[in-house]
Amino acid sequence: MASLPGKAEVVHMEQDKSSSEGAAVDIAEAKRIDEGEGASDLKLDKRGLPLVPQPSDRRDDPLNWSPMLKLFVLLQVSWLAFLGPMAGAIVNPAFVPLSKQFDITVVQASYELTVYIVSAGVGPLFTVPLANVYGRRPVYILGNLLAAVTNIAAGYCNTWTGIMVTRVFNGIGAGSPGAIGAATVCDMYYLHERGFYMGIFTFLLTNGPHAASLFGGFIAQSLGWRWCFLIPGYIQLGTFVLTLFCLPETIYSRRSSTNSRRERSFKDLLLFRHSGLQDRRLHFGDFLRPFYMLKYLSIVIPGLYYMTAFGFGSVLFAATGSSLFRTVYHFDVAQTGMLLSIPLLIGCLLGEMSAGWLTDYMVYRYAKHHGGRREPEPRINAVVLAVLCPIGIIIDGICLSHFKTVPWVGAAFGMGIANFGLQIATTVTYSYCTDVCDHPSANTPG
Repeated sequence: MASLPGKAEVVHMEQDKSSSEGAAVDIAEAKRIDEGEGASDLKLDKRGLPLVPQPSDRRDDPLNWSPMLKLFVLLQVSWLAFLGPMAGAIVNPAFVPLSKQFDITVVQASYELTVYIVSAGVGPLFTVPLANVYGRRPVYILGNLLAAVTNIAAGYCNTWTGIMVTRVFNGIGAGSPGAIGAATVCDMYYLHERGFYMGIFTFLLTNGPHAASLFGGFIAQSLGWRWCFLIPGYIQLGTFVLTLFCLPETIYSRRSSTNSRRERSFKDLLLFRHSGLQDRRLHFGDFLRPFYMLKYLSIVIPGLYYMTAFGFGSVLFAATGSSLFRTVYHFDVAQTGMLLSIPLLIGCLLGEMSAGWLTDYMVYRYAKHHGGRREPEPRINAVVLAVLCPIGIIIDGICLSHFKTVPWVGAAFGMGIANFGLQIATTVTYSYCTDVCDHPSANTPG
């Protein structure tokens, strides 16, 4: 049954308390599947296996939307997830001119990235509960608008303090899509197909900072560092207009009380009509639920694993590359941008080509040999390929430490290998964690 509003909490360790009724029904449904009872009531996929979650009979259920509408929404959400980190990291190759402008060290200039990352990580603790009560759509739209305004403001700042303040609010706004994007994927897609579609989302989410370095190097060198903030800010404003008219609400409650309501049209989903959220209320305890989720190892361990992989496989290169490659290989801003972008993009692309579809196949193969039961755990087997992340980081470090005899190609090769593993780690952990909390037999709290 269950694409209820608690999916975003999987990624940010939070669970919506209002899904308890649906979870109870799901557990009962799971028992019926295991015991072979009620098979005539189950909806099956093309391979004859029970769908997880079980959709309703209504056309406004996101699980029943047309494939094109689902893809249209997925691409918008993935673009928002790409745009926020890209706009936050586009100035990375310009740390050197930024330091000269404000008379600070290059290391101090990199603190603007640090502040953004911290804000983007802490912000979801506040935005996810709001999304679960008031809907995902307003959080997407208002978060992107906040990011646009603060980016444009940063482009006109004349003090380092002003830059740092805008980075705080920019991280809060731009971090929202990364927090609830996985939830939107779960709202629209069944467990057996989430690996592929979650892969699209995570690929764009991971590669926002990588693409930013490619654009940022040329922008900073040709137009100046201020345009590294202004250009993405104006792009985010344009995206705000697009999503205002094209991004519908995806939260859908499958409790019996919704059956009496008329089916929602696309216009209703844009205007927040008949969303099924009217009976929800925001409570102070909702903001504490991420800490409550710390008792579940199936969430904490993948979360810590992904945090470590992303920190060393992506943030490490972004924070140190600008200074290292200028000092070691005497790269200019544009060359630094290309080196911090192209190897990482290629590595992530190849990694995703080896991850999403593969984990979906693993889930199907397990279900085929276990009475049609789809479990999240088979996806974990693919994470073995993520060992390439630390291997690539080691290669990069060795090449840089022997820069007098090893050309920059060696470091670029290591960065690409690291991000091959990082993308696999990202897709596997996102898909597994969302499956765990959405699975009928999940032990996580409803």
